[in-house]
Amino acid sequence: MTNKTEILFQKFLDGACTQQEFNELMELLQTNQHEDAVRAMLQKVYQEVEQTLPSFTYVDASGSLLPEQQPQPEPVPQKVVRNYFPRLTAAAAILLAVSLLTWVLLKQRTPAPQLANRETRTTEKKEQKYLVLSDGTQVWLNAASELTYPPSFDGKARVVYLTGEAFFDVKNAEKVPFIIHTGKVVTKVLGTAFNIRAYPEQNDVRVEVKRGKVQVSKGTQVMATLIPGQSVNVPAAEKAPELKTVKEEEVAEWTSGKLHYRDQSLKEILIDLERHFNVQIEIPDEAWTQEELNHTCSSTGTVEKAMESILLATGATYEKKDGKYIIKKNR
Repeated sequence: MTNKTEILFQKFLDGACTQQEFNELMELLQTNQHEDAVRAMLQKVYQEVEQTLPSFTYVDASGSLLPEQQPQPEPVPQKVVRNYFPRLTAAAAILLAVSLLTWVLLKQRTPAPQLANRETRTTEKKEQKYLVLSDGTQVWLNAASELTYPPSFDGKARVVYLTGEAFFDVKNAEKVPFIIHTGKVVTKVLGTAFNIRAYPEQNDVRVEVKRGKVQVSKGTQVMATLIPGQSVNVPAAEKAPELKTVKEEEVAEWTSGKLHYRDQSLKEILIDLERHFNVQIEIPDEAWTQEELNHTCSSTGTVEKAMESILLATGATYEKKDGKYIIKKNR
């Protein structure tokens, strides 16, 4: 252990650490480079505390106070009043500090929670899947997406993890919470049918409600509570969420063969076409592709037909070269 770590450790025990010094000590401990030395110092503290406390109270090597042992009666009562309070107070303070450090060390050895006994369903580009979960919830998984969920729910909460886009029709949402994790954004279902779009290359997570009610949060902050005909875009950056109105019949139209784009950039639309048609689209100059568009096209036709209808409004064209579609802006 370095001298600096020893000094910070002792200041921590003495209750003289500043916030900055405490944070620095925690970082040093988390590196796991000084675990043996720290444990040796902790053991030394345990021994000192053990000598300070009354004989019927003691500490084990894990830093826990063991159940009180009843003191043995002395053969000859002594009329001596001993005040253990100052020593108990000091010992308790040390134990509090030591317990925290012990927790940090133990935490280093505790593996991160894993999604044990989970099932994962994925879709490739140009592929969609329909799933029915164990609780009867229906899920339509869009192209290039992934859903992770347990084979059966425990009854306390229903938690799934989504990357990409999916439309959910949740059963009994008012009885048992149904929660979807999409990165840092958490969607809690208070109703039934809604769509979530959260592809990794997106700058935001989009939630649209067809029926019922949905609560969308980021961290500990509630971004919005949506009712039918409402949507929210939660940006990845620390920006305010954007609430919008949508037509209920337009929510998740991709499940019926329509690609409906609302206030989306041309670049984002073309990336979506790549997913749906499993093609490569290249844009040599992306500067002009940030303009937002509103457009509907079919996902059951050809990619050429879809691109032609979308590019018509932008004055752009495409050519196919070496298996790729090259998008060009007409001057």
